This record gives sequence, C-alpha cells and structure tokens, in this order.
Amino acid sequence: MNKTVASDSKLLKMKAYTILKEAIIRGELKDNEMITERRAQEQFNISRTPFREAVQTLEAENWVQIIPYKGTQVKPITFKDIIDIFELRFMLEPAIVRKAEEFIDEGTLNRLKQITESMNLEMQNDFKFITLDREFHHLIYQSTNNQRIIGISEQISDMTRRIGMRGLYRAARRLETIKEHIKIIEGIETGNSEQMMIQHLERTKQTCLKLYREG
Repeated sequence: MNKTVASDSKLLKMKAYTILKEAIIRGELKDNEMITERRAQEQFNISRTPFREAVQTLEAENWVQIIPYKGTQVKPITFKDIIDIFELRFMLEPAIVRKAEEFIDEGTLNRLKQITESMNLEMQNDFKFITLDREFHHLIYQSTNNQRIIGISEQISDMTRRIGMRGLYRAARRLETIKEHIKIIEGIETGNSEQMMIQHLERTKQTCLKLYREG
C-alpha cells in the first residue's frame, strides 16, 4: 500500500469515526440503537471498511459495543457516567476558573459575553446551544495558558456534550444556564468565579440526574 492510499484510508476512517460519534452525541443515534453496515452506508454514506475501522475505535472509547451476528450497538449513558463526569468537572472547573481570573484579558471576557448572548439567540437549536455552551467552558480552559488543562478538557468534552444534550433539553434549564454563565463572567471580574462555577455545575448535575431518573 503506497503512502497516498494509506493516507486516504486513514482520512476515511477518521471521517467515519467523527460522523458516527457526532451522531451519538447529538442523539441521532440513540442509546441501545443498532448501527449496521447497511445503515451506515444509507444514512451516513460510510462504506464498509471505514465503518468497521471507526467502530473499533468507538468501541475502545466506550461509545459502542459490537454484538456478534447483530451489529454495533450504541452504549447508553448510565447513572455512573453522569456521576463520574460531574465528579471530574467538580474537581477541575472551579479551580480552572479561579486560575483563569489571573490571566483572562478584556478580549476574552468580551468573547465570553458574546457567546452568552449568542446562546440566548439559539434557544431553539439544540446542537448550536450545546456547542456554544462547550465553547464558553473551553474558552475559560484556554485562558489558563496551561496546555495540560486544555488537553484534559478536550478528553472529557465529548461526553460532557452528550450528557449536556439531555440536561439542556428543557427551555427553562437553558434560561438558567445563560443566567449562570453571566454570573460566572461577573465572578471572573470580581474574583468570585469559583463559587459561581460550583453552583452552575451543581444545578446542571441535578438536572441531568433528574432527567435520567425520568427516563
């Protein structure tokens, strides 16, 4: 296999991986739903070999499980997944936003405010709203100027988005999220962001757990 063919094969695998993972995050592929090669071809235009290679990676990352003679099943979000992700976020994000207070500049603060304003405009668009929510938190990570912190945020951001798609499903929670983001920004400006972040995470966690229990 020459380098060009190998490179094309790798790109096709990564494209298939990204398409399938985003479909899971967005809820297009639901918990416990089966994904067959035929469906991948018809719905996502993914051919057999890239599909199989992508599925192997997704299984290794616990997004799916391969069931012999049946196909590939989307792994559901569990109660423990929610607890584990928020445990990690509680350990990281209050400390991160406190550290960000030392480095954040006026331009970044203005961008955080712009993101929050955009969230208000995208109340009816599930995916855009959660993407803006992710951008808000990621910008705070970036403002620490610590590449290891940024790297950790990237590792958990996909599962956080998947859980968030459920937690931000209700309009009332979206309004609360916007208000909490405004308080975090004010906290960064006044030196009280850590407490504001803790309150935001706790409310988000409780919403996600409530929705999980309701099924």
